[in-house]
Amino acid sequence: MKIAVITGGNKGLGLAQTRTFLSEGCQVHVVARSEGDLGSLTGDVHFHAQDLSNWSDTSYLDAVHERAGRIDILVNNAGMHLKKPVWEIEARELEARLDINLKALFAACGQFVRLQWDSGGAIVNISSMGGLMALPSAAAYVTSKTAVIGLTRSVAVDAAEFGIRCNAVCPGFIDTQMTRAVLEKDPARRDKIEGRIPGGKFGTPQDVADAVWYLASDQSKYVNGVALPVDGGYSIGF
Repeated sequence: MKIAVITGGNKGLGLAQTRTFLSEGCQVHVVARSEGDLGSLTGDVHFHAQDLSNWSDTSYLDAVHERAGRIDILVNNAGMHLKKPVWEIEARELEARLDINLKALFAACGQFVRLQWDSGGAIVNISSMGGLMALPSAAAYVTSKTAVIGLTRSVAVDAAEFGIRCNAVCPGFIDTQMTRAVLEKDPARRDKIEGRIPGGKFGTPQDVADAVWYLASDQSKYVNGVALPVDGGYSIGF
């Protein structure tokens, strides 16, 4: 049985990851501000309350390691969006996105390596297609998610000697409750987006969860330092 930690695994894309890891027989420790939708799950799942805006606090990893004796997998999934062009973004808004989208991942990766350098393991960081290409009115988000890919590659190089792999997943347009709520008000925008996806449709949370599991599992034991798009081909510029 593998021990997995998933930040933001209580809802949305993270909940699908938690469900998938449970189905694969993992003990899953979810780190978030609230339990969210975890009550809908069955299996060996544990909740750890944590405000990840306190980005340097990685005590949740210490707690899991002390309880379980190891952490095989770390999924840094928690993140925040902001839809504003660069000239409207205030310093506090930028700092909030950098704290949760980048700095919390930076700290978690470092502590994971310190805890696991005798045992190995796998880290999966959730970036975005916004880490691979520009998106309109998303300067703070794109900046943070692009940096996540740089962090992923650096950790992959530095931690390889300890048997630790680090990869990133870059989701595109995914059909979530939040996405539907936004696009229901602007169906023309959804049609335009789907027209740029070669397959002509949005992805599902399960599509992302399957990619995360692949990179976290031994199926990808010779995969290291990649940023895997899960966007139906949107980022290739169809």
